[in-house]
Amino acid sequence: MPLAQDGHHVVGLDRSAAMLERAERRARRANVEVRWVEGDMRAFSFDEAFGLILIGLNSFLMLTPDDRWACLARVREHLGPRGRFAVDVFQPDPELIVGKDGGVVDEWEREDPETGRAVRKLSSSRANVDGVTQRVWFDESADDGTVHRITGTTSLHYLYRREAELLFSEAGFDVETLHGDYDGNPAGPSSRKLLVVAKRRERGSGRERRRT
Repeated sequence: MPLAQDGHHVVGLDRSAAMLERAERRARRANVEVRWVEGDMRAFSFDEAFGLILIGLNSFLMLTPDDRWACLARVREHLGPRGRFAVDVFQPDPELIVGKDGGVVDEWEREDPETGRAVRKLSSSRANVDGVTQRVWFDESADDGTVHRITGTTSLHYLYRREAELLFSEAGFDVETLHGDYDGNPAGPSSRKLLVVAKRRERGSGRERRRT
């Protein structure tokens, strides 16, 4: 929404029709125009190029290592000559990986801005050096005291700093910046975040690996 409010042409891509409907309601409340498209980041196709393609909030980690190649190929084909590609993920902490043994964690309780009802999130994770499988519970409390529970399971595939550098290079990108937090500090082995900004390498200017 902030990008659209700043006057940019924005296209939002998501596989979930329900999430797109929610995003559309937010856009109407913010009085901005956004083009919402139901699709897969491994196989999208538009008739336009973009100055910025952003995959935020750890979504890139939902791709398997093999699926990342397909996603990066689609991104590369849709970037304008001066376009930039940005990825926002967390960087795995070995200390935390060791501690994820299936215990249930009470993460937070918040008010749903659309319904005004209290929602509590609980989770249970099992992890190894390759990734984490997380089961989540969302408990929504109704006015009469009853609780409606929604559950789901998500698998995330870790991406490490050195791996990111190799992956983007082999997929036809040049990494411009690699930050470890939103303050712009360089990414290091103990950084909690991995914020990548890359540009498309033109054909013939270096090693390139593309899969469709």
